[in-house]
Amino acid sequence: MSGIWNFLKEGEEPISASAHDGVVSKDRDGLPERRRSDRLWVYLPVLVYGRTVESEPFHEGTEALRVNAGGGLITLTTPVRCGQRLLLINKVNQKEHECHVVAERSKYLERTAVVVGFQEPVPDFWSRAV
Repeated sequence: MSGIWNFLKEGEEPISASAHDGVVSKDRDGLPERRRSDRLWVYLPVLVYGRTVESEPFHEGTEALRVNAGGGLITLTTPVRCGQRLLLINKVNQKEHECHVVAERSKYLERTAVVVGFQEPVPDFWSRAV
C-alpha cells in the first residue's frame, strides 16, 4: 500500500495531451480511431485512487469494461477531469499502474464512463492471471 500513499501524497500534475499520442477519437476530431493494440471487452474489477477536483484523496471500487495495452474504459461516480492522474489496481492480479484521464464519455445514473490511458503501453496489466 506504500505505492498508493506515495501516489496520493504527490502533487497533482496533469499529463499533457501529447502523452496519449496516436489515439484519436472519431467523434471528437472527425478522424478515425488509431490504437496501438486491439480492444477487448471485459468485466474486470479495479480499484481507482486519485484526488477529487477539490484536491481531496479518494478511492473507488469499479470495473474496467473495454481495455487494451494503452488504457481502458472504466466507470466512476467520483468526478474527474481530463489530464488528471489516477492509480489503478487490477483486483484480480494485484498489479498497480499510474494512468491519466483521457476523456469522459456517457453518463448513466450516478456513473460516468471514463477513458484512461497509460504513459506507455502495459500489455500485461489487464491479464487475469498473475
